[in-house]
Amino acid sequence: MPSCDEQIILEELNQFPEQILSRERSQAILKGVREEGGRLQKVNKRRMYYGWMAKGLITCGLLLGFFWMKPFSAPAESTSSAALTPEEQKYFTAAQKAITTATGIEKNFPFEEIEKNEKSFFVQTKDHTTWVLFKPDTTEVIALKATFAIHELTEPYHKYVETARNAYNDTKQPVNFEIAEFVKRKDSALLSFELEKDQDVNVDLSTNKVIDYRLNYNPKDADRKSLDIAQKALTRFSNKNDLSFTLAIKSSDEKEDRWTFDNEHERYSVEVGAQTGQVYDVQYVTDHIIIKSIDEAIPVTKPLIEDIFGIDTTGYKAYGGKDWGGYILRSDSPGKPRLSIQLNDLDIGNIYGISIERD
Repeated sequence: MPSCDEQIILEELNQFPEQILSRERSQAILKGVREEGGRLQKVNKRRMYYGWMAKGLITCGLLLGFFWMKPFSAPAESTSSAALTPEEQKYFTAAQKAITTATGIEKNFPFEEIEKNEKSFFVQTKDHTTWVLFKPDTTEVIALKATFAIHELTEPYHKYVETARNAYNDTKQPVNFEIAEFVKRKDSALLSFELEKDQDVNVDLSTNKVIDYRLNYNPKDADRKSLDIAQKALTRFSNKNDLSFTLAIKSSDEKEDRWTFDNEHERYSVEVGAQTGQVYDVQYVTDHIIIKSIDEAIPVTKPLIEDIFGIDTTGYKAYGGKDWGGYILRSDSPGKPRLSIQLNDLDIGNIYGISIERD
């Protein structure tokens, strides 16, 4: 059986060329797992990537991260329920008890897999929708996730379902939750509710407030100011006036919530800060912006970056090249953001994306 780290990598690779990572529904709990268990590497938030080169770069990055990680982690020992020893059966029982205690909901989960290493014991159901992470050689719980059908949620949880439904109101779409995921780490817990097309809302059980979300809008129902900013950035980047968006996505972010305006058919997009109106990312395959060498990376893009992103790249240095699939622009001055430039056709050197890199 693949280790937990391998499963995460394989699942993300299988999602290409659609959206990846950007932001799995168990973000808070997985952060806790990373802090306490030390066994999962950082998983980036979901984002849209366009062009075959982006797919190749991200795939290589994930694989490199995986192979880098392997030598430093102890080999995991895995087994299935068919070969369980009494000691291992203890963890299946402990996992069931931990979920019942944490949720207060009586439901039997068919735990069938266990993975052990020096840092943690990981028990999960065969479909991987429910799991419990223990400290090694103990039944002390580090984190857990349990999946319930909506009708299985008892009365104390109904108010959280209503909070999640209300979060979808502005999207003007029907809301019919089928499942809820309960996730817990340390002293925090949340419920995650998902709709089709990668939409989700996470509700903090201690405050009954939405703390993390990703919602789809018709562009005409999105924030008008953000839409206008995105349209202007796309026009400037593409050098075309007849492009439009078919989908608007609003998502939470640690620093600032963001709008992503996307054309699902032509595969171009613009990401804008919901509060500041800052453009963070523009994606469109150009035929008029061409970088033939690293020496051209800054002078070719300087006026575009200043116009769209409001960033003066004077004093920046360029790194990368065709073998990277693009360039990183970086300044030695503190507080200056790094910029990423993605190439589409490596032989031509035309660009398809510029973005401010996340910290």
